[in-house]
Amino acid sequence: MTTLLASLRLTAQTLAIGALGAVLAWAMGMPLAFLAGPAIAVTAASLARVEVAVHNRLRDACFLLIGLSIGGLVTPASLEAMAAWPVAFGLLALLTLITPLLIRSLLCRGFGFSRPEGFLAASPGHLSMVVALTEALGLPLVRPVLMASFRVLILTLSVPLAARLAGVPIGPGLPAAPEHASWLMIAPQIAAAAALGWALAKARLPAPLLIGAMVTGAASHLSGLVDGGLPGWVSQLVLVIMGSLIGSRFRGITPPEILRDLGAATLALGASAGLAAAFAVVAARAAGLPMLDVLVAFAPGGLETMIIVGAAAGADPGFVAAAHVSRLIILAVILAVFAIRQGRPVPPARR
Repeated sequence: MTTLLASLRLTAQTLAIGALGAVLAWAMGMPLAFLAGPAIAVTAASLARVEVAVHNRLRDACFLLIGLSIGGLVTPASLEAMAAWPVAFGLLALLTLITPLLIRSLLCRGFGFSRPEGFLAASPGHLSMVVALTEALGLPLVRPVLMASFRVLILTLSVPLAARLAGVPIGPGLPAAPEHASWLMIAPQIAAAAALGWALAKARLPAPLLIGAMVTGAASHLSGLVDGGLPGWVSQLVLVIMGSLIGSRFRGITPPEILRDLGAATLALGASAGLAAAFAVVAARAAGLPMLDVLVAFAPGGLETMIIVGAAAGADPGFVAAAHVSRLIILAVILAVFAIRQGRPVPPARR
């Protein structure tokens, strides 16, 4: 009980910091302020040695509610565009293979990374599996975790800003549903999403609760069973939680460690983002898909974060989610082959 109370107090403290960051970012007119503000504030607190964390059960509830919110944005036009997806996904698979090989070369030559450490630090996602493999190989965890956390944080801040500068209307949070469903309609969706998320977790698919909730929300709305989405305050509240969760990933990483590898992280992010943008341009033209959709779908950011950013910017959430899930599945195969070549068994990824 004492441990639980301490965890809840730490979560409350973290969310208070995130809420303050959200208010300040909103007052400054920052795009996607309810996500970016908490991410900045909690990151700063973490680097200042303030203890931060978000309880796992609250994190899971956050993913579920975000998934339902975004799933409700899927339209029949999303289904019609699916015929063009295979072309884009083929290029995405090639991008996923090339990225860690190229970034590893840059990290090893310019920053003294060992080849195994460089490959894992260059992985454009799948942090849980990267952490498991890093521990299995007896390598320090700091660099892979730092590189992943830096990548997600910077993309969380830069993609909405770039979208606004390009003329894409993007507000402080997720787009509001035209009308709100009653909680009598929302409760069965939550139960169905949790059940599907549990099944996806058993199948060891990435982000099972988020994807399960998106599928449930999309199916409920496209079938006409449910009209309206979650109340606006719920959708924006979960963004604050998600932003706080992003910032808490810097827990345990010290400023000297960040300064030591800031150049490597910046170069890796720039190179991976440049590659993703180049492939996205080709994929958008070859498949006839909207450029915004493909840019967000190919971005080397975290699955959950990029789905949220894409939805806020008006990208097709179904395509963005499918692309990021596909990328993580391909990446899991690549990492498994890497582990086998290192002569190690493939460890189970952490949840």
